[in-house]
Amino acid sequence: VAAIMVATKPGAKPVEVRERAWLVSAIAVQPGTFAPTVPLYGRVESLWSSDLTAGLAADVVEVAVIEGDEVAGGDLLVRLDDRDARLLLAQREAELMEAEARIAAEKTQHQADLDALPREQRLLELVEAELGRAEDLVSKKAGSKSTLDTARQAVEKQAISLSAREQAIAGHGSRMAELDARRARAEALLEQARLELERCRITAPFAGRIARVLVSPGKRVRTGDALVEIYDTASLLVRALLPSRYLPAMRRAADVGQPLRAEGRAEGLAVSARLLQLAGVVEGGTGGVEGLFRIEEGGEFLQQGRFVRLDLALPPEPGLISVPHEAIYGTDRVYRVDEQSRLRAVQIVRLGEVREPGGGSRVLITSEALAPGDTLVTTQLPNAIDGLLVRLPESN
Repeated sequence: VAAIMVATKPGAKPVEVRERAWLVSAIAVQPGTFAPTVPLYGRVESLWSSDLTAGLAADVVEVAVIEGDEVAGGDLLVRLDDRDARLLLAQREAELMEAEARIAAEKTQHQADLDALPREQRLLELVEAELGRAEDLVSKKAGSKSTLDTARQAVEKQAISLSAREQAIAGHGSRMAELDARRARAEALLEQARLELERCRITAPFAGRIARVLVSPGKRVRTGDALVEIYDTASLLVRALLPSRYLPAMRRAADVGQPLRAEGRAEGLAVSARLLQLAGVVEGGTGGVEGLFRIEEGGEFLQQGRFVRLDLALPPEPGLISVPHEAIYGTDRVYRVDEQSRLRAVQIVRLGEVREPGGGSRVLITSEALAPGDTLVTTQLPNAIDGLLVRLPESN
């Protein structure tokens, strides 16, 4: 009986294992001509930003601005105590007047020497004639030797006087050069004193906005101490990193002379900028080059150091594929559905985004492995791998 029961027991049915097909949505590849837009995140800077410092040691008398003020070129920012500078200026003016008076006296003396020189020469001739008469009298035993000696002394004295007059006239040029040098030095010192006086008034070098005020009235500042930081609001720009994959398209646009513009919004207001140039230094490990975008619209309400988002418009390119963001896996991969409804990974190059009429955006990609009509998965599968079985809604 036991043998019969074993022989006649029902056999176990084999378990059929069926591979699960994951439900996904998909789109057909349709290449076209699109103008890519690249989202950029940059920091607002200014081409001209200055730290104004004290040009002399003085007390702060007045601070005419506060942080955030808009100023015009030449507006007073800080005023320092100028009493010492005014005293120094008066001293330098007096030194210049003294130098000019010395020059005038030298010119007068030189003219007097020129007028007196002929008289000195005539006097020498007279005393020489007197000496000749005295010598003649002595030789005839009619005159005394003391008279002869007196005549000789008169000749020597007049000769010395004439020589001194001639030396004075000859030295006029060197004395004038020395006095001119003293006057030039006095003029230079006077200009320096005027600059010192001007430095007591710290004014805006250009129209802009006050970034920081570092002093207050009554504070003693030394030469070189920082007073005010100001930046030019008319020269604002956005420094944003441009990924390397977009640089070829940007160079092609630059070669044909097409300007690259970026649009964005900040606080609900439009911001427009134009690519000025690429940065001169590339930081290591950034994966791109920084671009400098000159703000042409909307810069009046932006502060230096603020971060903004801009959309850079690249030139239209043919053969691009527009896909939803959900179709991108990682940064450079999509999945194509083959004839057996299995996923096949495809490497792609992202070229930017394109705006949709409803306000959304799609990613623009290109790949030599994609052909028109191919099916791309647009569902993000956490377990997506090459060869995974999927099914589309229409085959449900």
